[in-house]
Amino acid sequence: MVTCPGCDGEFEAADLEHHERGGIHHVHCPECDRHLGTYNEHSR
Repeated sequence: MVTCPGCDGEFEAADLEHHERGGIHHVHCPECDRHLGTYNEHSR
């Protein structure tokens, strides 16, 4: 479970919002849209 520091909601990783731009993967809270993390798609 992931806990959002913005809204204190708890979410499964699969339920988070995922966006890719230029090979960089951005993860956001589905409730409040707070940015939760960024990683390089090519390093997985």
